[in-house]
Amino acid sequence: MKPNLRNIRIVLVEPSGAFNIGSVARVMKNMGLSELALVNPVEFRNDEGFKGAVGAKDVLENALVFDNLEESIKDTNLVIGTTRREGKGRRISYTVEEVSEHIFPVLEKGKVAILFGREKSGLLNKETDLCNILIRIPASREFPSLNLSHAVAVVCYKIFTDAIVNEVPYIAEPVANAEIEGLLDYIQTVFTDIGFFSKGTPRYVIPLFRKIFGRALLDKEEFDNLTYIFHRLHGLFKSRCGKDEKDEY
Repeated sequence: MKPNLRNIRIVLVEPSGAFNIGSVARVMKNMGLSELALVNPVEFRNDEGFKGAVGAKDVLENALVFDNLEESIKDTNLVIGTTRREGKGRRISYTVEEVSEHIFPVLEKGKVAILFGREKSGLLNKETDLCNILIRIPASREFPSLNLSHAVAVVCYKIFTDAIVNEVPYIAEPVANAEIEGLLDYIQTVFTDIGFFSKGTPRYVIPLFRKIFGRALLDKEEFDNLTYIFHRLHGLFKSRCGKDEKDEY
């Protein structure tokens, strides 16, 4: 079975040009993708937008619009962020050459979001923290900044060409991102209550769990087991704390 590219959502974070948004819609349709999502965009369903989206008016008209990034990815199962940056503060995991091997197993039963940042500044650190995986688009060090629609074209082209020759391995239906985020919130609560964060919350801890869960593509049974484990640990800790308090009297 070939990968279902219609389960890929291209997410543009605060895109600033209607023509560029239209150009993204066009290149998506060129490469067999149809679901476009926009976070806090400029007005784009206008002459400039449709001029850029020649032949892909339907993709532009059906684009999803969200007020924040969290809402745009909550019903997805794997979140991939794109970046051109390397160095301190950026966890570069994979190149664009490796993107397909991570998303194809999800596409039969789940949805993948691929995030593209602002034309001038890209994705913020707090936004990359929401990603399970980061991919980098190699470019010349002398001028590494790609036009938004060109960056989307590079990623979509790689996915499209890989889809032609690849079969999708079977996996159980993965848990939605919103449920994973709920579990991560609870893990943070557990760690806070047991004093793990007493000297300040290390920035990497929850993003690390997010990355691990994203790579594992947790199914419902695995998710339920992990939830039970953390609830059990939390309950045992609270029970022990209550016992210790009684022993003091």
